Amino acid sequence: MASCAVETPQATEVSDIKSAFPGRCRVIKDMGLFTHIVTLQPKDMDVTLKFQLTDSYPSTVPEISVRSESLTQGKHDDLIIVLKDEAGQLTGQPMLHKLVTAAEGWLRTHGIRPGKSVNANAEVYLCEGNKKPKKQKRKKKKGEEEDDAKKPSMKTADDVIKRIMWDDKLDTDDFLVGYMDRFTGIQEKYFSAFSWEDIATVDYDVLAIPKHRIQYFKYRKQMIWDKPTRMDNVFGSTGSGLTVYDIINNYQEPSQAEGGASGVAGATASAGSAAHGHDDSESNSDDDEDSDDDDGITVTIGSSVNTASKGQNQEADDGVDELEDSAYDPFWQDKMRPNYFLALRIIDPEIRQGVEQIQDYILDNEPRYGSCCMNPKALHITLCTLGLDTPEQVAYAKEVLKRIQPELQSALPKQPLRMEGVSHFYHRVIYAQLQSDQSLLDFVDLVKLLVKEAGVEIRDNHDFVPHMTIMKVTRPVSRQMGVKNIDPWLYSGFKDMHFGRQKIDAVYLCSMGSDRQEDGFYVCPTAIHFD
Repeated sequence: MASCAVETPQATEVSDIKSAFPGRCRVIKDMGLFTHIVTLQPKDMDVTLKFQLTDSYPSTVPEISVRSESLTQGKHDDLIIVLKDEAGQLTGQPMLHKLVTAAEGWLRTHGIRPGKSVNANAEVYLCEGNKKPKKQKRKKKKGEEEDDAKKPSMKTADDVIKRIMWDDKLDTDDFLVGYMDRFTGIQEKYFSAFSWEDIATVDYDVLAIPKHRIQYFKYRKQMIWDKPTRMDNVFGSTGSGLTVYDIINNYQEPSQAEGGASGVAGATASAGSAAHGHDDSESNSDDDEDSDDDDGITVTIGSSVNTASKGQNQEADDGVDELEDSAYDPFWQDKMRPNYFLALRIIDPEIRQGVEQIQDYILDNEPRYGSCCMNPKALHITLCTLGLDTPEQVAYAKEVLKRIQPELQSALPKQPLRMEGVSHFYHRVIYAQLQSDQSLLDFVDLVKLLVKEAGVEIRDNHDFVPHMTIMKVTRPVSRQMGVKNIDPWLYSGFKDMHFGRQKIDAVYLCSMGSDRQEDGFYVCPTAIHFD
């Protein structure tokens, strides 16, 4: 019996490589044809390596893939060839650590270092000893030293943050932040999606970033502050002669022909400055009630709600405020937001009853929150959000889900989901906590991996936070009440509440629209079921 507990050589090697890269290595076991899928990121390098091992490894080499925003396609292909050649020479012996070392050496040789990008215009260093060649110092011409000395000091990202937060004339929801993500490169989010507290004090479920990673700020689609090019049109500190008020007063939406190209228009463009090359990536605003982005703020409530056991059917609003919040302004309407999501449906009667109990208590004390409560028939756990913009894309997503069902079946968590306790996002979203183990996190990672590799667009850029939304304060209600936050006393008495357990029996493809099926759940083009 003791021999059953002995690890295979492959499992031992995978365990060793995971220990060698703490916090930067993910392992998925027994996925379809592969006994182990190892994904890791070398320290301080903008590259992710993935090795897929079969049960015949190391007699057969692993499948190798590389992902990096910093590599050109040519360099990417060259690195794959190098690693496959190296693996071929190591056939029959443990090779993962040697392959990672080979990749690191190749990247250093080709100029990939912390903060170093290799693109069409980048310098590549192929020097003996992997050292950057020394540059010959050029003697400055007369007047250049004076220019350097006169270069004005640029206002920092922290200065811009404080200006946006505390200037009453600025609406925080009109601004976006571009920042460097360690794994996925430049990402963009709405300013209001972040917590700007000291990053050391925030919870794991709060969206926060170190300020030195901020690369730019936008007013809607127009760049107003950009660190790489020393642009400052918030304060005008670098001599542009423009401030954020000038940008706002002269702002014009780019025409459709221009909209996706540079993302820069209005006062700066008319002043003759060059358009910047950042694309508009996925960003979500709290004013859109028909989205299900689980970054801790935006979830779907729907147009009407059955307010727990009271049996009331209250409309979300008369429609006027909702239009003012989202559809009225073409800027918000045109943003590439997610419009579908993959979810686990919550149908356990005990869990639903617990949610109704909390909602009843909140509404007994503050009835104006009626339209903010999640219909118990629509309870769910979001796995990821998607962008499906055409009927053809929806049809293709349905095919993909059907195709990957067997692999997801094999990775299904063995134990039911257990929900205990109540918490919040920014005191604006109240949710039931999911007491999950690593198997659920691995399952969600696999869902995203398979969907993305099949070419379905995932439009979320944040980590999965296991939770089930109970209620969320919508913007019309917060305006009516004069406060954005839910008073903690309304839900703090339920912080240790036991809701129940839910078996994972299906993954649903759901539309983010306000329409609901006859059973009260989201409109679902398809679902894949498990035994």
